[in-house]
Amino acid sequence: MANLTIYKAESYNSNYYTIFSGVYNDFKANAKNDYNFELQPLSYDNFIKSIENGLLNCLILFEDNIPTGFLAYTTLISESIELNIIHCIGNENLNAKRKVLLDKFLEINKHIMKERVVTYPMLGKQAPFSDDIQNFGFKIVNTAVMGIKSEEILMRQFQTIQIPDDYSITNWDNKYFKDAAEIIRNSFKDSSDALFDTRFTSVNGCKDILEKIIQNIYGTFLPEITKTLLYKHKPVGFCFANLTNDKIANIPIAAIMKKHRNKGLSKILINSLLQDLKNQLEAKKLLLTEINASCDADNISAYKMYESAGFTREYTYPQAYHPAFIY
Repeated sequence: MANLTIYKAESYNSNYYTIFSGVYNDFKANAKNDYNFELQPLSYDNFIKSIENGLLNCLILFEDNIPTGFLAYTTLISESIELNIIHCIGNENLNAKRKVLLDKFLEINKHIMKERVVTYPMLGKQAPFSDDIQNFGFKIVNTAVMGIKSEEILMRQFQTIQIPDDYSITNWDNKYFKDAAEIIRNSFKDSSDALFDTRFTSVNGCKDILEKIIQNIYGTFLPEITKTLLYKHKPVGFCFANLTNDKIANIPIAAIMKKHRNKGLSKILINSLLQDLKNQLEAKKLLLTEINASCDADNISAYKMYESAGFTREYTYPQAYHPAFIY
């Protein structure tokens, strides 16, 4: 009779420092190809320091006492628990291994899950786990990553589009911060994004998102590219831009007040951003391969907004989330 492999999951501790390094470095080496990571993952020592400093939590998968996988997450965001990655070496019994790690994760966090959403972007090779994870109470929003290559931006001839009377577009200024938080909340509070990022449901939550954008937490903020739509000199829409690494720019948020929609203003706002991005590329102030943005794949209006500005779908991934609940 063949021996059965015994799986178990344990929280990282310093006794595992040496034997766990190979598993983490396997993830680090494959993060771009297997998980579409745009940023280089932390070095092993910095990853361990983040755990020791309470910035990250890590569960290690053992197969017959040999570490072969891990789950990393953080509980530092007050509104949610961010499950960052589930990585296992090799391709054998992947979903069985993921279930062991997820079971341990749910056991450890069951008390704070009464008040917080769990969010888990299932990028790359994690996507096949999306069917099984729904048996654990998770729900799925299919997220599309839209992109446009830099060479396409450079080749484009931007025509002057007549903006409706009383409207104008200007660059970001910190004086718009309070207005931006309110506009973002009103735009996203009833969207699928608010299901897995509940910060969108409150002004304070939106302020937290904005602070992380403009303080370079989500990448290097580009205030000279970020656009503000004004109506009679008052802000009614925004399109933010940052660098997620040296070669890729990103639109983390685009929002317009509801009563100012359906006037073609979204396309004008994004094209204004792309025009300035083209100027930066021509002046070699930015050396980029592309600019991208994410949206709910089933949100036709958002999808069409980016498509009309020349973006095309690069890939889609399941955004899993577990609503807060009471046992």
